[in-house]
Amino acid sequence: MSSDTPPRPQKRKHRQQKYRREWEEANQWLDRVPEDDYKANCKACRRTFSVSHGGLSDVKQHAAGDLHSRNIRTQRSQAPVSQFFIAETSPEIDSITAAEVTQVYHTVKHNLSYNSADCGHKLNQKTLSDSKMVKKMTLGRTKQEALVKDVLAPKAVGDVLKILTSPPLPFSIQTDASNKGNRKMFPLAVQYFTPESGVTNKMLDFIENPDESAAGIVALLEQSLRKFGLSMDQVTAFSADNTNVNYGIHNSVFTNLKRKQNDLLRGNCHAHIVHNTVKHALDKLTVDVENVVLKVYGHFSISAKRRESLKEFCEFCDVEFQEILRHVTTRWLSLNPAIHRLMQTWTALKSYFISLGDECPKQVQALLKLNRDSTVEDEDIVEIYLLFCNNILSLFEEVVKSLESNRTTCVELYSIMDEFRQKLIQRRDDQFYGYLTRQKLQRLLPHDAHMARAEFTAFLNTAISYVEKWFDFSEENWLFSLQPLLLQHGNLTFNQIEKVATKLNLINKLKMNELYDECTTANTILRRLREEYSDAWKSKGVAARWMAVFKEVDVPNMLSIMRHILSIPASTGYVERIFSRMTNKWSDCRSRCSVELIRSELLITLNFEQTCPEFHTTALKDKELLSAARSNKKYSWKKK
Repeated sequence: MSSDTPPRPQKRKHRQQKYRREWEEANQWLDRVPEDDYKANCKACRRTFSVSHGGLSDVKQHAAGDLHSRNIRTQRSQAPVSQFFIAETSPEIDSITAAEVTQVYHTVKHNLSYNSADCGHKLNQKTLSDSKMVKKMTLGRTKQEALVKDVLAPKAVGDVLKILTSPPLPFSIQTDASNKGNRKMFPLAVQYFTPESGVTNKMLDFIENPDESAAGIVALLEQSLRKFGLSMDQVTAFSADNTNVNYGIHNSVFTNLKRKQNDLLRGNCHAHIVHNTVKHALDKLTVDVENVVLKVYGHFSISAKRRESLKEFCEFCDVEFQEILRHVTTRWLSLNPAIHRLMQTWTALKSYFISLGDECPKQVQALLKLNRDSTVEDEDIVEIYLLFCNNILSLFEEVVKSLESNRTTCVELYSIMDEFRQKLIQRRDDQFYGYLTRQKLQRLLPHDAHMARAEFTAFLNTAISYVEKWFDFSEENWLFSLQPLLLQHGNLTFNQIEKVATKLNLINKLKMNELYDECTTANTILRRLREEYSDAWKSKGVAARWMAVFKEVDVPNMLSIMRHILSIPASTGYVERIFSRMTNKWSDCRSRCSVELIRSELLITLNFEQTCPEFHTTALKDKELLSAARSNKKYSWKKK
């Protein structure tokens, strides 16, 4: 190169740009990178990029990119995370928690699935998008089950225990056994009385136990009572089915419990006695009424064509078609309605089976006496027996309903059973078997009519004998001494109260001198209440009458006696209803539910009596419940 050539000028070195905070004012998605001043962080894209070359131009170039634009649109469409988390100090936290707990309560009360409740909540968040509270509620399936098992169920038991333990209150224990597949389930229920709420039944536990022996059941009951801090000294009666394992003479649940609580009373189910009375009395009839009902139902239940044929016969005979009812042999109240329904369509039914000829099932022909060698009188005899049963079973049905009524107490047991026996005796003595039965009997041949009357009388004699065998109608029965406590009419004397206290071994627990004065005071109140309420007083149940007395005057010794007496169940109807609820909740669609979950749902359903809106009002005021619902301790894996 020639020395005359001028030197080439050097390139000017480019100065690197640093990140500037003022860029964030126009770009809220932008943030600095702490360890590198020449880079920027995009919160939308979750990545860093260099700004050293173009500075703000690099920022604008990144913002113009397709990926960044797409991320910004997505971010704007999503709700901020803060709306799903509520600060503990937030004024709305209690309202949101109460709403969640009430939704779970609603799910359990109405036997809804947790999946459907979860879906329903998500739908509400979509359709009620303007509700801030709905957006902040979380109700996944796992959380719902945790609220049921570890928040609501413990409260359902805890509320009952508070009443039973402070101060100690007398109560009876009730149990029964039922199968769920190859599992044997035992509920533990209690009954007690308070002047504020009256006679109350609550469930305490629901346990799986394969041991159905007396020793096994006693161990189960004692274990549950210890778990809840309850004493056998508080237990007034044991209520269960009338089986040998429960009430046998030598080694039964009752005898084993009585060794631990000497004053324990039998709270056996008198509705079972009435049901068994029917079963034994029906054996005295030559017409198998129960089998007639079962066979006729079975004939029509499996065929739509037969049902349509019966409808045509009903129309031809000018009889209104009625569905044939199913009789379940273990259901006490299903036989008489099924017989009554047969009688409503009897003419059409008989015509239908006669029209079948040789195709009529042989068993049905024999039961209804439709064989070729049968006479018209034979056919009429079946109808007469059905009419008799329809009439007499109405009496049994009425007694069972009375015994299983929620308002029936042990005070009324003797009068109910005695009235039942007297009605049976009166019908036998008067030879009254029902008016329609009486008319039909007059059309039979004398011999046939005499045989039918003899069997109807044998039915009544058997029923009377069975009732007298299994229920003590003597004045020595402690239930007999309770009759003055019905408060229907007349004064309540001190001698009557003393007799009750003596029968129940309560003398040492009472102040007898004060009790005498309380009787005088109570009689004054009773006279006034009867005059004020008149007919309304007669329609009140026994518990309601005593609640009215205790509301008017303080009579502690009399209250102590009635708390003891009204804690004794009149039947096992309550535990039977527990199994009905169990069947509804533990259906084939929910067969994989754990025993703990079903137990918890039963406790909530049976022990909480509020409607869903009422429960929400209560939950809002219960700070302890709301705190437990928010705590992570309700999740099983958090406890480990």
